[in-house]
Amino acid sequence: MSDKKVFSLLQVCTSIRKQIEKATASQRFWVKAEIAGINAQKHVYLDLVQHEDGARVAVMRGIIWQYHMRGIREALGSDLFNVLKEGSEVLFLASVQYNPVHGLSMHIEEVDISYSLGALEQRKQATVETLRKEALYDMNRSLPTPLVIQRVALIASIGSAAYADFMQHLTHNEYGYRFHIREFPSSVQGENAPQELRAAIAAIDPERFDVVVIIRGGGSKLDLEAFNDLDLCRAVARMPIPVMTGIGHDVDVSVLDLIAHTPHKTPTAIADHLLDKCLYFETALNGFLVTVQRSMSEVFSFRKEQLSAYAEMTRSRPINRCQLERGALQTTASMVTRRVRDAIHLYDREVDGHASKLALLPLQKVEQVEAARLREMRNALEQLAQRGLTMLLDRVQGMDQAIQLLAPDRVLARGFTITRFQGVPLKSASHLKPGDEIETTFASGSIRSTITTQSDHG
Repeated sequence: MSDKKVFSLLQVCTSIRKQIEKATASQRFWVKAEIAGINAQKHVYLDLVQHEDGARVAVMRGIIWQYHMRGIREALGSDLFNVLKEGSEVLFLASVQYNPVHGLSMHIEEVDISYSLGALEQRKQATVETLRKEALYDMNRSLPTPLVIQRVALIASIGSAAYADFMQHLTHNEYGYRFHIREFPSSVQGENAPQELRAAIAAIDPERFDVVVIIRGGGSKLDLEAFNDLDLCRAVARMPIPVMTGIGHDVDVSVLDLIAHTPHKTPTAIADHLLDKCLYFETALNGFLVTVQRSMSEVFSFRKEQLSAYAEMTRSRPINRCQLERGALQTTASMVTRRVRDAIHLYDREVDGHASKLALLPLQKVEQVEAARLREMRNALEQLAQRGLTMLLDRVQGMDQAIQLLAPDRVLARGFTITRFQGVPLKSASHLKPGDEIETTFASGSIRSTITTQSDHG
């Protein structure tokens, strides 16, 4: 035991500290590392690691003293918690120090935000390339846009200024359009934002909505990191309805903006877009209705003229037909009369001839033979004339009955009526609506009625 040289623990620690101070000469170094854990109290304590091929190859504790933290907070501003968080890779200016009690640590004095922004851009580009390889980059953008958008699934931080602006602009619009908006609350920045945004997307039933709208207010470039999340972008790309974004940045664009169906700069820009869609549809619809009304008016005018012509033809055709048939009947009667008269004259001449002959014959022969023959011929002549006149009279009577049946008063007497609207006879109830007044004409008198209900029996 006497030949062994023994050092106390403090001596060993002091020697290590001297060697580290000698090696580093109390210099400050720019160091790149990943934050595995963070504990922010009065001072900020970090667990720094480095991975290679999925394995940890270096671990060290980091400390940001309170007075250095004030300067870092001023430099990073609103990006502070986007940079100093678990899982982010940072570039910082630090010195290596060894304390016999607390061990080896890095004392961080500055944080380079430009490095974090560069890492953010690299992750963003990697996400874009992955989406392109998986054929998801243009999937949502290729969906057709509904003509009218009124059912909106809104993903936003409820109570934020962006939410208030969007709701105010959309629900109190000057055109009086009404929208059915269902809110799916989610944080839009911070560590939990990607997970909450994915959960909100998963909760949406696309059958019940026209579009999905994702909004947030302004902020720094690092505030957009949640919208570069690969799984979130995959979920949005696979939505079967259009997704619109209004993330509140004029220059910076997130991956979600790139793959969304319709990206906008601000939430109010989305609201204006939805209102413009409704206004465009209403204007086009009004123009279509005007065209339909004009076309229907032209058709109605043409049909009205046709109906008037048909009505005039209906009124005049029986009269003309009766006049024509009467003329034909008179001609036939005259012809029959002439023929009968000619026949009588002929028979009279024959009779006269026979009478002359009979005067030369004995009276007995005339009485016995010729008298009977003469009576037979006269009877035949009378029967022939009677049949001809009967046939003509039957034809005239049939024509007269047909004319009487076609007379409007006879049609009405059989129980039919004529219904007119604004003086025009009606053939269908489809032109009437409740409140219209119609006039019904019977065989005796007429009535006026007001339509209370209307139905079509086609």
